Amino acid sequence: MDAVLTAVVDIDATPEAVWNVLTDFATYGEWSTFTSAEGTAHVGNRLTMRMPGMTFRPTVTVATPGQELRWAGTLGTKRLFHGQHSFTLSPNHDGTTRLTNREEFSGVLVTLTRRFLRTPKRDGYAAFNTGLKQRVEGLTEHGTR
Repeated sequence: MDAVLTAVVDIDATPEAVWNVLTDFATYGEWSTFTSAEGTAHVGNRLTMRMPGMTFRPTVTVATPGQELRWAGTLGTKRLFHGQHSFTLSPNHDGTTRLTNREEFSGVLVTLTRRFLRTPKRDGYAAFNTGLKQRVEGLTEHGTR
């Protein structure tokens, strides 16, 4: 059984400005729900993502500047537990950018972990989006991006 979590936010900046912050993994500890992140946004690269109590190493599967960043990871095998996380950037007519932060989980462990994937994780995605929005809008106000 699959689980999908999504959080959406509009950011007062261009998709390119959002992309620059989204892929600046070295600064994640300053503004995001991750305590740290390492790697580069290039297809095939492995990232090291740290959150309180958890470290995971997903592989970048899509990295289209200003449009989409996607990574995927497994626990054991894909049949056991597989997660695919995507960030889609869409320009709005008013010059802002809509960020869709989405994670899809599949595998037999999803049934066992479903209750842990609900509200706390969804709040985490919204918190990530809020942190990204504040960081990007703060930088664009000061003309640094």
